Amino acid sequence: MAVTFSLISVATLPWWLSMLLFPRTPSTRTLVTSPWPFVGLAGAYAGLLAATLVAGAAPPSLDPHALADAMGRPLGFLTAWAHMVTLDLFAGVWLFRDARFYGRLPRTELILTWVAGPLGLGLYLWRRRGWSASVGRTVN
Repeated sequence: MAVTFSLISVATLPWWLSMLLFPRTPSTRTLVTSPWPFVGLAGAYAGLLAATLVAGAAPPSLDPHALADAMGRPLGFLTAWAHMVTLDLFAGVWLFRDARFYGRLPRTELILTWVAGPLGLGLYLWRRRGWSASVGRTVN
């Protein structure tokens, strides 16, 4: 379980670090326009979800108590973790690309999205409200 958790967590590191540390490089542009991290993470999620279902660790309904019990088990936790990591990276890449359209480098929002997904995305969307005047200006 620890190895799978580490692999899922580390798999997104190149994207996060490139967006934060090297936002203007061609390699970052290549990374943030690639579908492959999401394809790979979706594959990992599908495998974990299948294993969870086969092991009988998935709840038969959307009952909150059954879901909490399922996520308290190792396979359920890893499945939920893969889900969160994938969607946090998706939000971060979208945020990064959207901010570039507006000529911004949202480092604070990226860091928050990386460690606390919805908080970073919410802050970004709140701050983005007033940027319409600079539409079309990009950061090189």
